[in-house]
Amino acid sequence: MMNCWQILGIEPTCDEVLIRRAYARELKTCRPDSDPEGYQRLREAFEWAKSSANAPQPDEADDYPESVHAAERDAAHRPEETAVAEADADASITPTFDAEPCQEAVAAFPPSLTSIYTPEEMQALAAGLVKEGNGNLTALDALHQRVSSEGNLIQQQQFHQDLAAALAEQPGLSEWLVEKISDALQWELNQYSSGYLVPEALQEALYAQIRATERERAWHEVKNESLHGDLSTRLALELLCGERAAAPFWVRLVPGLIAKMTRQVNTLNETFPELVQRLNPAILEFISARRCALSWQGLFLMAFWGGILPLAISGSPPGPPVGPIAFAIVVYYLYLSDPILMGLQRRPSLMGLFILLDCLVSVALLMALFSGVLTLSISNSAAKGEGFSGMTPLFIVLIEWLILWSVWSKQVPGLRRPGIAVARLLSSPWRLLETLEFSAASYCLLAVYATFCCLLLDALLNLAASFYG
Repeated sequence: MMNCWQILGIEPTCDEVLIRRAYARELKTCRPDSDPEGYQRLREAFEWAKSSANAPQPDEADDYPESVHAAERDAAHRPEETAVAEADADASITPTFDAEPCQEAVAAFPPSLTSIYTPEEMQALAAGLVKEGNGNLTALDALHQRVSSEGNLIQQQQFHQDLAAALAEQPGLSEWLVEKISDALQWELNQYSSGYLVPEALQEALYAQIRATERERAWHEVKNESLHGDLSTRLALELLCGERAAAPFWVRLVPGLIAKMTRQVNTLNETFPELVQRLNPAILEFISARRCALSWQGLFLMAFWGGILPLAISGSPPGPPVGPIAFAIVVYYLYLSDPILMGLQRRPSLMGLFILLDCLVSVALLMALFSGVLTLSISNSAAKGEGFSGMTPLFIVLIEWLILWSVWSKQVPGLRRPGIAVARLLSSPWRLLETLEFSAASYCLLAVYATFCCLLLDALLNLAASFYG
């Protein structure tokens, strides 16, 4: 059996520096995670050698009896002996030490077989860390110092793993607390080689508990908003978190309520999809389908065009019923087009015919609008004469193409694009407010835009009346 010096790979010595160097060298091959038994033997040999170096040393002649020296001299003059004979000789001349100093050293530095802390103590420490946060780091430091001073390396490593496991079982664990503990104990969780003190399985358990904490915090915020948010938020969350078997009829009559519920669900689905499963499935099914309902956009556009069209029509000469036609166009594209399409979903043949007619009418309207604007610009530039005003039609054409490009959709089938372009032109006042986030400047620009629309419609209606006249 190998003695401590053979385990350390050095000759017997009283130099503690040499002993520590030998221990550090052998530790590279006897790591506690890959060879725990070899590491335990190395650790015991190191402790014994270190205690032997600090203890009063007997003379070398006492350490090595004369029989040992004689055997060494004989071996030096008999190199022709076989390997078996050398092995027998090595076994017979193993250096012997006084029994009493050896027993005293082992008694002074025994391998720790008893636990330094109890599982209950570790659970209490983890619970205190989660509950008190920074205030309980002193208890963590005290236990860590005790383990570092009284335990061997295996026990020290086990301390980190036990602490991580205990933290992973604590509800309410937060990311900042784990980062604080990681910095204090040098876990280096964000490093590539972070699995030495805390294995990857325990790291995953820690992050799973952190996510569970954040998920419950997000759900608590949802519940809190359902009680203390604004009226629309309270209505939306009351329906989403309630237990109704079906959506009530008045949901469609509250402007923006369905859109509000949809945004709430999308927000939860982006952050914590698990929470969506806690919502009312009947309401989720209701808002997942396209529904006809009042919205703030629809009410605003009704008021906007309801005020613009009478002003524009009042200045036009008598002629064809352009007023009712203009009203019908606005109502159709803003309020009737989508409901008609939804109603024809179960009748593909009628839907195809409707989409074709919608496309033809929309193309005719776009051509009439842009050609009318171009005609007005040409007539005005011709009246002003040559010069810079003569280039006005070119600028008008460029602006018209930019406007058409901004409202032209490439995400829908080709036959639907002209109708969507007309609908976007008519909803441009609301899009202006949304782009500027309903700021004070947006309402000032809206007033300018309303004046421009009124003058342009008046000019176009006069042009249409003169054309028909």
